[in-house]
Amino acid sequence: MQIKSYNRAELQKFINSDFYKNLNQIPISRHRAIAHIQNPDADENDILLWAAYENEQLLGYVGVLPGYINTNQVREKIFWVSTFWVNENLRNGNLASMLFFPLIKQCGDKLLISNFLPSLEKMYQSLGVFRPTLYKFGSRFYLRSCFGDILPTRFPKIRFLKPLFRASDFVINSLLSIKKIFYKPIKFHSEIASDINFDEDFQDFINAFYKKNNFAERFSEHFEWILKYPWILQGKQDSESKRYYFSSKSEQFEYDSTAFFRSGKLNAFLLLKTKNRNLTVSYVFADDDMMDDVSAYILKKISDENLILLTIFDERIVNKIRKSGMRYIFERRCKRAYILPKTQNIAPDIFQEGDGDYVFT
Repeated sequence: MQIKSYNRAELQKFINSDFYKNLNQIPISRHRAIAHIQNPDADENDILLWAAYENEQLLGYVGVLPGYINTNQVREKIFWVSTFWVNENLRNGNLASMLFFPLIKQCGDKLLISNFLPSLEKMYQSLGVFRPTLYKFGSRFYLRSCFGDILPTRFPKIRFLKPLFRASDFVINSLLSIKKIFYKPIKFHSEIASDINFDEDFQDFINAFYKKNNFAERFSEHFEWILKYPWILQGKQDSESKRYYFSSKSEQFEYDSTAFFRSGKLNAFLLLKTKNRNLTVSYVFADDDMMDDVSAYILKKISDENLILLTIFDERIVNKIRKSGMRYIFERRCKRAYILPKTQNIAPDIFQEGDGDYVFT
């Protein structure tokens, strides 16, 4: 068995190689690799991916996403675990440890983990370098009935009832659609622009906001990178995407970046992600006095695009949605787990929903 590591230059060479082309399973999709290579926070010597092979067969891989945070006004490099997979026939062996050993060696006490399967939590904590798992809480609003899709998938034994669930969905959603007729038109108190210049003025606004609110720092180039290099492409699954274990294509995957101006001055920035009619509020840079317009924009998008699920981790927007009069089926509280290094005094509250790799997946 061989474990191969890839920095930016090596990753570019790898995805252009015949070896990559001939693998039955690949450790990273081509467009996701390009996104990692273009990451403005990645240095030339940062290892972005480790992959284990035997006889040109992929056995497992682990990858990281370099980034930065400010702690006590000091800028520090961090590394998010961005992917982890081991062949199911080898999961009782020591391959996972062998993959994580070089990762821990490179990243040390700068390694952060989120967006992971709950079944992996015990393994991560067994490494001995992390604090007990911490959580950030938010809400999911179920906007339309979709039991015909969810229940048969989650509970295969009741798949024969799918037509009944679909009929129920139709009735419930028809009633919700009728109620939309009586909604009052949404009014804004700001000028709204989707064609954003990520210029010096934008950066000054972001800098002032994250310092005042103690969020992890972000730069104009960070948002340009997200929008230009998605990890999931919009379209149907094909032979290329089927070679990668995780998602690389989706029938719908879109970003919506929006700026709010008052008297010509940038007052708020919003980055939304829509995947298969599920809307997630990834980044919100807005003071409390802008919440009416920010929430109104989200509500208008939900109505215009007939979306089925809304996920928010900003409690100010959650409260606005609850009071908006918008009809939704139910709200469910949700939580996001963070595994953070023992040696770093980092709290989940400094991260927005899109931090780490959430905005990409």
